[in-house]
Amino acid sequence: MVNFKLDKPIEYIENTIYVVIIIFLIVSSGLLIYDEVLTITHFHSEVNSIQLIIEIIAKTLLLLMIIEIMYTVRISIKEHVLCSEPFLIIGLIASIRRILIISVETAYKHELFTNHMIEIGVLVGLIFVFVVAIVLLRKYAVK
Repeated sequence: MVNFKLDKPIEYIENTIYVVIIIFLIVSSGLLIYDEVLTITHFHSEVNSIQLIIEIIAKTLLLLMIIEIMYTVRISIKEHVLCSEPFLIIGLIASIRRILIISVETAYKHELFTNHMIEIGVLVGLIFVFVVAIVLLRKYAVK
């Protein structure tokens, strides 16, 4: 059992670390948005526009994942509870992101078709597990 005299300093240190994590995530989001804007501005001068579209989609979904992580950290700060649902949502977004990228890559890289189909099969299984876990968490959540 933690000594009650140490409880407040530990909580302060914990909250400080959470704030540092939030700052890193905000900076990462800003840099990602900046990079995505640069990517979009070079769209007309790029020869391989499909690859550029894949890159834009990947960056946008990565940004969505960062936002979900920020939400998770914010809940941890506010309620002092680690919530698993946002992590499942991040995994769901990451899996969908990868399937989208693979589906476009497969159209242009036929030699990787078999490997891509195996990977998509595994990702679909993961998506199913994530969705079932999220539904079960919401259905049996303690209120």
